[in-house]
Amino acid sequence: MNTFDYGRHASGFRRPGPDELPHGFMPRLVLWLIVLAVCVIWLLSHDGCAHPLGNGLAALVGLGFVPLRLVCLFTADALDDDE
Repeated sequence: MNTFDYGRHASGFRRPGPDELPHGFMPRLVLWLIVLAVCVIWLLSHDGCAHPLGNGLAALVGLGFVPLRLVCLFTADALDDDE
């Protein structure tokens, strides 16, 4: 049993079509948007002001790493569409 017999792998995996998002795109997008929201809420809360190290870490993650990761996620999706 192989892809030549059935048109897809025996496990049921199939590659997404050109008009479909890759597998796992939406869960990763939602995860990073939740992380971004939590970091921004922490920065705007009173607890964030009381803990400067936590505030700095939330700023670094929420305003640095998360947007970079989202850009990479969308860029990877755009590059897959070109192929």
